[in-house]
Amino acid sequence: MLQDCMEGGRELTYGVKQGSPKQPLITIITSTFNAAKDLHWTIESIRAQSYPNIQWIIADGASKDGTVEILKQNEDVIDYWFSEPDSGIYDAWNKALPYIKGEWVQFLGAGDELYSKDTLSYVASVMSLVSVREHRIIYGKICLISEVTREVICERGIPWHEMKNKWQGMRPMLPMHPEVYHHCSLFKEIGKFDTSYKIAADSDFLLKCKRITEFFYIDYCIDRMLDGGVSSNPKMANQQIYELVKLSRNNDYKIPLLLFFREVIKYKIKEILYRLSPVLFLKLKKIYGRN
Repeated sequence: MLQDCMEGGRELTYGVKQGSPKQPLITIITSTFNAAKDLHWTIESIRAQSYPNIQWIIADGASKDGTVEILKQNEDVIDYWFSEPDSGIYDAWNKALPYIKGEWVQFLGAGDELYSKDTLSYVASVMSLVSVREHRIIYGKICLISEVTREVICERGIPWHEMKNKWQGMRPMLPMHPEVYHHCSLFKEIGKFDTSYKIAADSDFLLKCKRITEFFYIDYCIDRMLDGGVSSNPKMANQQIYELVKLSRNNDYKIPLLLFFREVIKYKIKEILYRLSPVLFLKLKKIYGRN
């Protein structure tokens, strides 16, 4: 039990679910802060899953908009939740790590949805066949959806052999984090997310994973993720550039010089376009894709 915070969930009454070799327990971690408007999409997505062995942990940052009341009302599907002040999404995730009981772990955003009711059933069938000694990261594809209409903007995800040695922006190419399942042993070996990053700690963690395990790709859509998060906000261009340079340096990657200048120019153009006309910027992004 955490000190000086609210907590709840079905685990406190019924105990922890148990997995099996063919149906491993999958832990999903969601960070929330004043997420009352969109959280119901995630709740109903997980409630609809045909797969039984799910542990859902919600780390709330002391929300004041009714989020905590929603958590209390949905303890049939939320296995454990707590609410206390945190310093951001990565701090919230770190606070949730000690409560992981599953063999595999996914981080799902508040307002995001699992792609279909059979998503976890399909993923679990793959997990039961994958050799953990070789592959401790499993990932698939992701659909980016509009924050307003929830229509699909684009689909992302390519096989590991196509991604492994390529660059994306100012860092090595990686899967988008919500489509990733991490074997629980990685958190014991690597540790927590680095909270000195505000928008790139998930990429930092995956680069550390890349050093010690192969990634296993499944050609299957995992998640419907809201477009427009902090890491894609053009107003954060300077922070993005700073953290991506720091990320590559700290993980012993050298950004090719021409790529660096190209990406800096691209980030600054996006920032200028957004400041001139957010509506035009969003229209152009929809036409030409997220990048």
